[in-house]
Amino acid sequence: MTENVINSIVITENNLPIGIITDKDIRIKIGTGRFKISDSVVKVMTQPVITFREKLSVAEAQIALLKHKVSHLCITKDGTNTSELVGILSEQDLNIIQGNNPLLLIKEIKKAKDAETLKYVRSKAANLTKGYIDQEIPIYFITKVISEINTAITRRAIQLSIKKIGKEPPVDFAWFAVGSQGRKEQLLMTDQDNALVFDNVEASEYKAVKAYFLELANKVTEKLNIVGFEYCPANIMASNPKWCLSAKEWKQQFKEWIKDPIPEKILFSIIFYDFDLVYGSEDVYNNMAKSVLKHIKKNQLFLGFLGKVTLDNPAPLGFFKQFLVEQDGENKDNFDIKSRAIRPLADAARIFSLYHGLQINNTIARYEKLMEVEPQNADLFESCANAFKILLQFRTSQGLVNNDTGRYVDINSLSKADRLKLKSCFKPIKNIQDSLKLRFKIIQIK
Repeated sequence: MTENVINSIVITENNLPIGIITDKDIRIKIGTGRFKISDSVVKVMTQPVITFREKLSVAEAQIALLKHKVSHLCITKDGTNTSELVGILSEQDLNIIQGNNPLLLIKEIKKAKDAETLKYVRSKAANLTKGYIDQEIPIYFITKVISEINTAITRRAIQLSIKKIGKEPPVDFAWFAVGSQGRKEQLLMTDQDNALVFDNVEASEYKAVKAYFLELANKVTEKLNIVGFEYCPANIMASNPKWCLSAKEWKQQFKEWIKDPIPEKILFSIIFYDFDLVYGSEDVYNNMAKSVLKHIKKNQLFLGFLGKVTLDNPAPLGFFKQFLVEQDGENKDNFDIKSRAIRPLADAARIFSLYHGLQINNTIARYEKLMEVEPQNADLFESCANAFKILLQFRTSQGLVNNDTGRYVDINSLSKADRLKLKSCFKPIKNIQDSLKLRFKIIQIK
């Protein structure tokens, strides 16, 4: 490695990659004395290697390195570890290609000592998003990268907050992102939605344990607010005692939401059912996910109530096929792309996924899985996925141009081509809502 000025060596057998040794392995495994300098490379190497095909894009490579938490990818002829090795792609290679690299941003986040530093890094992530949009990188890739950055920021905020408190959490817990961040669709700086679940404890310990987690949650949400994720207007945050509960309390909450589906409780359930683990115990997260799906399976009628709320959303077009815009307020004459177009598609994907017991949060991923589960409706779900991609990319572009959330669009400022592009997304919305009506007999629900 020294002679060739490289930081990795791939171990092959018949030119097939079976392992890799990096400079990090040398430091951690040999430099610390865990292995002897005379040991075989087979003992020291990391295996199996992460492999990809030759035509891997820069965006895909960045996502792969983030997802697998590695610094090198092995490139093989067909993308598997059973075909010939043709090259190595390293984190350093990507850094050279693109200065504003998500991998570098993640590193900066992990080293951050305060919320102001996290805010600075997040501002660079906005530039990264704009660069991806300008390069016409698929929106699905962009959401994955920015979601990893947002998640890393929240994790660091939690770590810094625990350090500030000065003592470790008394029991296992899980910090959940809910809503758009839980679906990994939060590309712009919007308000925060989160929740906290902690392990069940004895009644005598409960008060002290909850007090700790509320203190932690307050510190975390405060840091996220400094970063630019505003406090949730509806107070759907872990700093709210109603959203910081034991596992037992959360399960009871599900039962109440389902048993008494009034509008407020339905709204809460809609937001929460998109929860995703950001930090903490995977066991706590998995138990919660199983509990949610179990309650839904026993109460399929509840999906009808969720569907009714979805259908109550205002339609995107009026009788004369004109965009329905806001009639008053500060956004008068603007089109609400979130409520009238994006939310109906996200809501429908959630309902169908819950119906099939799918533990998937992302809207596009939900539709793609539904295409497999219901092949007879594959065309419908594919059209919804495509429409959602267009709408999400459109909202993100608008938000970057106007330096806001991109929710309200000035239709008069759009070109004819953009207006037609938006309208093309509205037919799938109507079709999926018609499917909801039939499947869950929503007309019968009052």
